[in-house]
Amino acid sequence: MTKELTGFKFIELLKPNKIFPFLFIFIGLLGAFNHVLWRDEMQGWLVAWRSDTWVELWQNNAPSGHPVLWSALIYLVKGFTGNPLSMQLLHWGLGSTAILCFWRWNPLPAWQKALFSFGYFPFWEYFLICRHYVLAELLTFVFCSSYPLRRRTYIPAAICIGLLTNTHAFAWSLAFAIGLALLFEWCISPLQRSTYKLNKLWHFDLFFSFLLILILAGFAAFSLFQVSDSVDQIPSLFDLRHFLRVFGRIFGGYLLIIPNYNNWLDLFVCGIITSGMLSITIAFLRRSPVALTFFLGGIVSLFLFNYFIYLGVGSRHYGYYYLMFISSIWLAIHPSNKDNSNVQNYSPRSNPFLLKLNSFFPILLTFSLAVHFGAGVHRTMYDFYRPYSAGKATAAYIKEKGWTDAEIFGSRDVEVSTVAGYLDKDFYYPEIQGYGSYAQWKKRKSLNREETLEQLQSYFEGKPSLNKALLVLSRGSSIKGLEPGQAIINGNIRILADQKFEKSWTDPERFYLYWAERLQ
Repeated sequence: MTKELTGFKFIELLKPNKIFPFLFIFIGLLGAFNHVLWRDEMQGWLVAWRSDTWVELWQNNAPSGHPVLWSALIYLVKGFTGNPLSMQLLHWGLGSTAILCFWRWNPLPAWQKALFSFGYFPFWEYFLICRHYVLAELLTFVFCSSYPLRRRTYIPAAICIGLLTNTHAFAWSLAFAIGLALLFEWCISPLQRSTYKLNKLWHFDLFFSFLLILILAGFAAFSLFQVSDSVDQIPSLFDLRHFLRVFGRIFGGYLLIIPNYNNWLDLFVCGIITSGMLSITIAFLRRSPVALTFFLGGIVSLFLFNYFIYLGVGSRHYGYYYLMFISSIWLAIHPSNKDNSNVQNYSPRSNPFLLKLNSFFPILLTFSLAVHFGAGVHRTMYDFYRPYSAGKATAAYIKEKGWTDAEIFGSRDVEVSTVAGYLDKDFYYPEIQGYGSYAQWKKRKSLNREETLEQLQSYFEGKPSLNKALLVLSRGSSIKGLEPGQAIINGNIRILADQKFEKSWTDPERFYLYWAERLQ
């Protein structure tokens, strides 16, 4: 009997809903110990690590233009290991929790959930890359998982909405989508209103939910208004090229490809394909007005934000379109919708064109999941082979040589901060004309890379007693073509190349070490 029971438990562990989440979490843990942080990740760690109080944390985080929630979480766990691994383990835990919610409550079949889990965003961009985007994924999935609770209380949804606004400016679109969907359902669904009002404290619940959203969203808005210099300026109210460029972000959300905005053909072709994918998605989501409202509200609000305020850079930003796509499907096929009298199960007789579009949806979903799966597995596995940044290797070399107490001149600060973080040491940054570790956006001045030698000369002139300093320069500085052991003379400064670290996925974070010595 015991053997049979043991065997049964073993078989249970091999079921897809057990084995795939386990593999995801296990590989993620290995990745957390292996992944080398790059500048944006290290910035988050250093802001929290160098803050001794909550007031300092707020002051140090404010110039970034991001809400303080992610920095606050790092601040709470920074003493766990006393190095960036604390943040990486925190991020691993948050990403793992998001996937566990996805596997436990998402009604998609196991094979589709497996494709999604090991896809580009949940497996790589929002899992191994340690930034606040994981919070947007987690909170969105928590809302979808707790969706049935809306029948009795809106407080869980209000918490998700409020916290989403405190993760990232782009996450406001997700918060807006959730709020709009719930408001729409309240207006059109007598079942929702009657069920909710069975709660004797529904007046208090509704008031408290609104209050939570106002307080948390208000705090987040105050955080975002600290800076405004990152806002894009569009040439006119309507710019066709810019419109298609933003539309291309939706294409990237579906298929991880961004059209070349300098090529009109690319923009138009991708625009046509995106229109088709949106039409197919909308045809499918018509079965659930709430899910359709969530999708359209999120897509439109983020599109307007991208168009008028900030376009965003990199896949991490257009990944929000993908989160909306997956979450709206989750809501559309959620079991609680079976009891919703407003769910539309249309027939071919009523609208054959929409039914035809809807028939393409399984193909679109599978193709999108497959593209993301291939990119996610490739990028995650590649990270075990090639580090994302050469910052850790550079810092290890400096420690090995016993140079951690040397005077260090670093440029550019936004890239060299990775090395400073791994050394836990302040560098002299010409961009701020002073010492620091993380990039200090409020006081920094952007410098051309060609100015490195000029800034080095000024650095030595300002320190008459300094005779020697270690230079840590990122790729593209004005000191080019020197191999280790070679030297140049600039004014009264002799610069000797020591070592270079070029094994890095990100080109700017390939670092070069030099010794600068004052000539007598």
